[in-house]
Amino acid sequence: MLAKIFTAGWLVNVLLFGLVFLLAQHVVYQIIFRSLVGAPKSYYHKDLIHWQRKASFLGAVIFAPLFEEWMFTYLAYASFLRYAAPGQEGWVIFFVGLFFALLHFPGDFQRMGRRLTPWIIYRLFKFQLDRLFFSLTAFFIYQLTGQLIVTILLHYLINGIVSVYNFDLEDNGWMPTKGDGRLILIRLINIGLAFCAVYFMYQAYPLVGLSLLPFAIFSISDYIYWHRKTATA
Repeated sequence: MLAKIFTAGWLVNVLLFGLVFLLAQHVVYQIIFRSLVGAPKSYYHKDLIHWQRKASFLGAVIFAPLFEEWMFTYLAYASFLRYAAPGQEGWVIFFVGLFFALLHFPGDFQRMGRRLTPWIIYRLFKFQLDRLFFSLTAFFIYQLTGQLIVTILLHYLINGIVSVYNFDLEDNGWMPTKGDGRLILIRLINIGLAFCAVYFMYQAYPLVGLSLLPFAIFSISDYIYWHRKTATA
């Protein structure tokens, strides 16, 4: 299938992009990030939690938007589109977005306790869908505006809200508060990203856009269901 979507030389591009990605990741996270985070003040619970949240906030909110938008929205899409077979550009964009989403799977799996139950599999699938829709939307926003800073700021906004909300959930035993405005905002953002990804893709590549529609409907339905469930809990 991929051989029909890409022209000759795409595997070399995969290897080159992978090399650039690993080198950039090492510099950003193993050198710069670690030097800024440092070590915990002590290993008492309070100091350890403070250090973990500092590291999480710097990693997810400060570094991730810059690194991921540069590597994917700016570099990966442009790089792989050069090897798109005629008429297959939409599928190339889809696969790059899918790769962006799956890159987060190991972290999600670890946060889920490295277990696979039907419920966990369902949520992991949903998380990757959200990231796929974000990446596709970011690509089209960049194409429309020509400004990477726009997608970086959007990434900042989403990661910041989610991080702060997760910190509060952790403090309260992971029990969501009824009518929490941040949770509602997160759900609305994800619904908007699903809608935008399908809309933009359909406008540019109708067949790919229609193929994404069932997944967007599933994603939106899931958020509507959980919004009603938590609102009446």
